Amino acid sequence: MLSLAANSVHAQVINLLFEARAADAKVGEEFEALNGPFEIRWSATGGKFLVKVLGENGQPKIASDPQSRLDTEPPMTGKMSFSGPGKFKMAVEASGPWDVRVIQQGR
Repeated sequence: MLSLAANSVHAQVINLLFEARAADAKVGEEFEALNGPFEIRWSATGGKFLVKVLGENGQPKIASDPQSRLDTEPPMTGKMSFSGPGKFKMAVEASGPWDVRVIQQGR
């Protein structure tokens, strides 16, 4: 999926490489990331959340800081960057609904 984001300075093509939603822990489908930079963006409304990028050998390449929230607090959100190339999987540890996207930004 490609989309175009524009502002007064320049336009940027955004390529969605991976997207997943669930309400508990999950290891996602494999996706391939060729040319970076890549950014992982997430939102979660449960009690706990942690996302990891796993390499081809299943070992974590990068992980978010563990987050937690009370029911009365706003959703947990965040983003982090990582580099490729390679084939990766997302592993999410969560209690409650979440969504994760991996995007590739290019100019």
